[in-house]
Amino acid sequence: MERLQVGKNQVNVRIQGQGEPVLLLHGVPDSSEVWEKVMDSLSDTHRCIAPDLPGFGQTKADKRFGYSLDSLADFVDQLLVAAKISGKVGLVIHDIGGIVGLAFATKYPDKVSSLTIMGTTFFSDHKWHALASTWRKPIFGDLAMHLMRYKQFSSAMQKVAPILTEEQIRSNYKALTFSNRRLILKFYRTLNPSIFAGWEERMLLITRQIPTQVIWGENDSFLPVSLSSRFGTTNVNILQGVGHWPMLEQPLEVAKLVKKILEKNLSNSE
Repeated sequence: MERLQVGKNQVNVRIQGQGEPVLLLHGVPDSSEVWEKVMDSLSDTHRCIAPDLPGFGQTKADKRFGYSLDSLADFVDQLLVAAKISGKVGLVIHDIGGIVGLAFATKYPDKVSSLTIMGTTFFSDHKWHALASTWRKPIFGDLAMHLMRYKQFSSAMQKVAPILTEEQIRSNYKALTFSNRRLILKFYRTLNPSIFAGWEERMLLITRQIPTQVIWGENDSFLPVSLSSRFGTTNVNILQGVGHWPMLEQPLEVAKLVKKILEKNLSNSE
């Protein structure tokens, strides 16, 4: 693990392997740990960089950290500078990390070599799932978030992703520190779907120009599988029997698909 200074944030980053760079961005309530097995499979041929996003894992967010799409895109740009990556990077993104990554790809398309998109949204007509809708409500959302205990969390996780192990569920719950819970609320309350207006059209232009694939769990109960067809590519991979966390539920299959698009892009550029 490394600590990189990114703006006013000390960012905890997993860096593994050598070769063309790949940036992996996690979602809620996760940390860079969710990419561990995927990185193990990719790092023989690629340099994998997986940060704990501000407010998650071991990265504390500066109180003035901005959650606008512009700010999120700039954070990724600054992170790559801190990691001494000057060329293009392959993006592998999930959940809220998908929003962060797509903001970056939309604002800085010349810095992205390929896109692998999993379980996320970037659409102004999106309706948040029931849990996120609850978290967006002042007072009631705060109570629901801060009163969540392991038994309740574990029961919900087993329902939406029964393939996850007890160890994986405990690891996810461990990431729900007081600071992390506060930042999750801030994230969802800032990211009103209306902010994607204008950005989503630009994103669709980018995904038609950059090699892009979608990986989605057919049983994702947070973000319906119907969203998988909306990212401007026909390269859509629906994983049978998988829920919201493909990289935890089928890490080897995810790594295989990621490596395929990375290697195809590399051969096309030679």
